[in-house]
Amino acid sequence: MGLVTMDFVIVTLRYALDWVLVIGFVLAAGFLGNMDGARRPFNPYDPAFSFPYHDDTVSVVLLGIVAIAAPAGIMMLCCLLAPRSALPALANNPHAPASLVWKHKLLNWNRAWLALGLTDALAFFISNCLKNVFGKPRPHMISVCKPDWDKVAEIVNTTRTGPQGILAWNPLVTSEICTTTDHEKLSEAFRSFPSGHSTMAFSGLTFLSIFFYSTLVLTLRNTSTSKLPYSSADLKHSGSSSEKRDHSPQRASKLHPPSLPLITFVVVIAFFCLAMWIAATRYLDFKHAGIDIFAGSLLGFFSAICGTWWYAMPAAGGVAKGRIRAGYRDDYRRGRRGVPDGDYDREPRGPISAGEGMLLGHRESVDEHDQAKFEPQSSRPMV
Repeated sequence: MGLVTMDFVIVTLRYALDWVLVIGFVLAAGFLGNMDGARRPFNPYDPAFSFPYHDDTVSVVLLGIVAIAAPAGIMMLCCLLAPRSALPALANNPHAPASLVWKHKLLNWNRAWLALGLTDALAFFISNCLKNVFGKPRPHMISVCKPDWDKVAEIVNTTRTGPQGILAWNPLVTSEICTTTDHEKLSEAFRSFPSGHSTMAFSGLTFLSIFFYSTLVLTLRNTSTSKLPYSSADLKHSGSSSEKRDHSPQRASKLHPPSLPLITFVVVIAFFCLAMWIAATRYLDFKHAGIDIFAGSLLGFFSAICGTWWYAMPAAGGVAKGRIRAGYRDDYRRGRRGVPDGDYDREPRGPISAGEGMLLGHRESVDEHDQAKFEPQSSRPMV
């Protein structure tokens, strides 16, 4: 079977339009980022805007490497180096030719990058839209603006309140009082809400955490540990055959799905912790207030969820839920179809497709009739 077939070309063309739209989102977001948006009036005497100017701890270039380039590289390696057993569509086709295996790897790689691109493009676009609309001053506004205090005093003197003409020490001024000649820096000083660094960090690294978890579920599912309430020794001392059937290790493993080693949680959560550190630097650099960072983090997180869900990545489409689907949910569904309770030898282990076809499974648990039934479905490229 050749590497390039009609099905492969059709699937490739299908994703080409998606790439055009994702790139369009990025270009639109870049255009919005260069616009001079709204500039909200501020109080020059407010201590919240009087912090000194501080250079970025995490520059824009470093942010792009950590939150975009590095996740893209890690995902590419995960997709191309994944073992055959980690490809759901080929789990029931152990004799698939190498060309078919590479088709699935390339399609998974393309879909993973598309999901990451949609995640980052969506976060970038919405963040720049909100920055232009709100026009909130940054905490270092006074340091960048360099106000003309004579103009400020004139505004204060003309803003008297009360019967005694008491000076109003909370006047609102605009950027017209600024004397700085760096207009680009001044325009950037009115783009505090939401935090762009926090948005991009949480979008890219949260998506990487979800993707990496789903990859570990597929790759390490055979090495995961399970705390079973029954053992083979218990079976020898059990009473009737029906009791053996109901309390078999297979049933126990389905009711108590195996869990991944704890070290995998440490690896996955490390990406999320890196995003939190990047967000914290924005507060320490006096670039944003706490609400700006919180809003940016939420925006990035939900962008990652949207990208994951839209392209049905393994963690969203069922692979991460495979341990549950291989357990009591399948027991319940098969019981409703009239299958005797406890008949677990023929039950598929793993995610179930839309047509209730088995995607992951143990070959010894499927007879020749079921194998012939599912082979045509598993030989088609993933879309």
